Amino acid sequence: MNIQDYMIFIGPQASGKSTILKLLYIFRSLREEVFRTVADVVEGMNADPVPELKLKEHIITKFKSFWDRPQRYGDFFLKYDYGNDKIVTIFQKKKTIEVTFSDTLEQAIRNVFAGLRNFIKGQYKDAAREHKEKYYAELDGEIFGLFDREKIPVYIPAGRVMAYGIFGRYLNERLDNTIKMFIQQIAEMRPLYFEDLVKMVNKKKAFDFRDRESIDMALVLIRRILRGDYLYEVDFERIRLDKKGKYIEMPFASTGQQESLWLLMQLFTILLSGSEYFLIIDEPEAHLYPMAQKYMMELIALVANYTDNEVVMATNSPTVLKTVNNQVLAGMKKDVDVVHEKYWLDGGRLGVYEVENEGLRSIVDEERGMIRVGEVDRVGEMLDREMRRMDGF
Repeated sequence: MNIQDYMIFIGPQASGKSTILKLLYIFRSLREEVFRTVADVVEGMNADPVPELKLKEHIITKFKSFWDRPQRYGDFFLKYDYGNDKIVTIFQKKKTIEVTFSDTLEQAIRNVFAGLRNFIKGQYKDAAREHKEKYYAELDGEIFGLFDREKIPVYIPAGRVMAYGIFGRYLNERLDNTIKMFIQQIAEMRPLYFEDLVKMVNKKKAFDFRDRESIDMALVLIRRILRGDYLYEVDFERIRLDKKGKYIEMPFASTGQQESLWLLMQLFTILLSGSEYFLIIDEPEAHLYPMAQKYMMELIALVANYTDNEVVMATNSPTVLKTVNNQVLAGMKKDVDVVHEKYWLDGGRLGVYEVENEGLRSIVDEERGMIRVGEVDRVGEMLDREMRRMDGF
């Protein structure tokens, strides 16, 4: 499978959509494990003269954190090609997980650690603070270049409503690792949003907005989806419903509001940062009314276009698929309002796959760069049949 800039996976439950998203996140976030190994070397935690082995241990630990007892899944083989002959392979054989690097990547990693060891032995002890900072800035650049991808990976899981109902150590230990990561992201972001978003944006002179118009468009979409304004006030999360000050606290908000809130705030935080991201979203439409699903997809496209971000999603919503097709179609026309161009999608960057029979099937018409209409209708008909079956018709 080629990784495209804007990808969508559809398919029945337990067909493997979320597994694909998790694997993409693991491979696109391996840079974090290199930084972790560097920290081991600097702090003296790693007495092993071959830190590349420690790096492989970190990668295996990361992989295991996403699946409970991977041994029970049997043998598997995963290979990710970053380009320029830089390849990482993770495989399990006889209940043992191993990691290998291509020769080019292995040598690049060795060079990073060799340079680090030389710096620590020869210069670290007597180097001035400014010199250390300069070296580590250069080292960061080398690490970012290892995998030829500088975009920041972010995983937004399904089941986001669980963030408002996690109590007790036992429950936390039983959570999927993606939910744990998401809750940590919320904890870090929540204090940023202590006032009305519009007021915050107007006051934040420190933000160097690439495009204030896109920020304002995002604010409108967020309000439409939440049907109010989000506020964080001294340990209370609220949605203000109107200008008179009526509000509802998040634990008592609708499931759609709870499910969408921190997806929306993640997207908004990405806009404010102006950095480039590899954004993975599981079920962006969860518990949303069809019109709100449309708004959500417009916001995601806005974010994708803002700094050339990459987006990968899993969904089974016909509304999502139809909205994507409309966004691609709008991008083909030349006489559409320029403002709405920020919601458009380039069909040449689009990849949509159905996960079926333990494989992938593209449902994009390559000539038009759009999802084939028959495929969109088929998903809708399947949903209708399932709903009738569940209702006993």
